[in-house]
Amino acid sequence: MPLKKPLLLINPHAIRRIPPSFAWLDHRLRSNGFLETFTPSEIALYFFLALAADQQGLSCWRLDVMQRTMPAFHFHQFHTARDALMQKRLLAFKPWSQNDPDGVYQLLALPAKQQNKSNDLQTSLANVIKSVS
Repeated sequence: MPLKKPLLLINPHAIRRIPPSFAWLDHRLRSNGFLETFTPSEIALYFFLALAADQQGLSCWRLDVMQRTMPAFHFHQFHTARDALMQKRLLAFKPWSQNDPDGVYQLLALPAKQQNKSNDLQTSLANVIKSVS
């Protein structure tokens, strides 16, 4: 996102360079309200998969390797986070075979904009209060 006034470099001797194995996160995760809906486990999983993904968002990791790589990530948290990201249409998963915990992950293109759940709740509460009044 371009700034109106360019910022001065704080440390010009340590400028980040894009390496050949560059992984990226879309700034719209923040600016379009997606991060507000993420749990810490969802953020961790999304971040990990973004680092592991190829140009099309694809990666394949065995669950036991992922848990060794992120030791604070417990089995239940992983499945809850994966299911939530899939429900939000930010992640697709295809197991190698039926009931296999391992398979292919694909980070999906971000939808146009995430609607803030707290705004939905406020609107719903306002409507209930109006109907009672």
